[in-house]
Amino acid sequence: MLATARREFTEETGLSADGAPQALAPQRVMENSIVARTGGSGGAGYNGGGGAMARIEGRPGRRRTAWPPVLLLGSLLLLTPLPALARGEKTVFQSQPLEWDPEFRRDGPVASLDFVPAWTFGGFHAPLAGDPAVDGDLLLASSQDGEVAALDPARGEARWKTRLPDALTLGPLALAGRVYQATREGRLLSLDGNDGRILWTTDLGSAAAYTPRPIGSRLLVATTGQRLLALDPADGRLLAGRPLPGRPTTPPVEAPGSILIGTEHGIVLALDRETLGVLWQRYTGQAITAPPLFSAHRVYVASADRTLRCLRFRSGRPLWMIRTGAILTASPFTLGPYLYLLCYDNDIYVLKARNGHLMTRVRMGHRLDVSSAHAVDHLFVVPFTEAALVSLALPGLQAAGRYALDIPGEWFTTAPVVIGERVAVGYGRSEGRVLALTMSEAQAKNKAERAAGSP
Repeated sequence: MLATARREFTEETGLSADGAPQALAPQRVMENSIVARTGGSGGAGYNGGGGAMARIEGRPGRRRTAWPPVLLLGSLLLLTPLPALARGEKTVFQSQPLEWDPEFRRDGPVASLDFVPAWTFGGFHAPLAGDPAVDGDLLLASSQDGEVAALDPARGEARWKTRLPDALTLGPLALAGRVYQATREGRLLSLDGNDGRILWTTDLGSAAAYTPRPIGSRLLVATTGQRLLALDPADGRLLAGRPLPGRPTTPPVEAPGSILIGTEHGIVLALDRETLGVLWQRYTGQAITAPPLFSAHRVYVASADRTLRCLRFRSGRPLWMIRTGAILTASPFTLGPYLYLLCYDNDIYVLKARNGHLMTRVRMGHRLDVSSAHAVDHLFVVPFTEAALVSLALPGLQAAGRYALDIPGEWFTTAPVVIGERVAVGYGRSEGRVLALTMSEAQAKNKAERAAGSP
């Protein structure tokens, strides 16, 4: 009986019969924002906070020596209050736990929004290619049959339209009075933002994998030929190039003095912004699925095993990691101390950016596979095939408004973009259209009606 009690005590508390913790391997693992230790006796670990049990495999512990019964009973009596103190660190969870934090409030007043259609542009004869882009007072959109149009955000009229010689799969980039459009045949064209004239064309060697990104004074283009190119936006001249370890699965992302990019082989690289030399690289084991995010000296990287890793910016060293319910493909973003993740499991996760602790988890109607847009204190998302634009209040993601497309067989096909007091989004499975919605605060309108004596 005493031997059984001693064994149960050791398994329950993680302490040996002499009151000391079992021998642990020095490695520390961060997963699901929880610190865990590997090694020890290889027995089951338990969540000190009442979460799911997870087994931690490790090296076998040292051989235990038999203790006289009197000494064993004395140790049990003396160490009875110690287990709670010894389990200050939690074990690895098999799934994302819901850890509510009282500091993160989701109650209180919410500034609700009303959406009123302002205009619809239907001048394309093929579905939209990529997402619309905004440059000053211009809204740019492209169609898959090679047409680019510049729209007036106030009236939705086309200021100019240009037909390119190649088909398109990506949206345009609008920058400093010019429009840059990559084609399916591996060319990049520069158009005049005033009239749509083609200014120059350059051969990329292979098709661009993503819309070009302006970083510093250059255009960065990741190609399907596993290369990253830096071009002069004035004339398309190649300034630098670098082969990548696999096909790029994210666009290049700017960070201080560097460029971040992920590949299908699970490697995220930090490159020097000028030379494209490798500063560091981190292997995750699975393809990188969403653009890396730099924020507050940290880099957040999502991979195909449903894992989000937080890395130290200067070295790429892991700080913590969590698992979500599905993969993440939309761009994550931070707002204050919070990190927002839009996932394929229809959920938006809000984490503390510093340690990955889950603040809240909001379920939408369908999966979230395109990036969001936000303005002031609202977030705008378009769940896949839901045919609705949904507004959520920040930071707690309370429901603030919804606009339903209400066209049979159609749904929104692009990410939303905010331009002034309006939000624009594309749709059309056979012919691309751009819809602009005017936003207004419902609470302010209701207060005005009550002041005027309306019921």
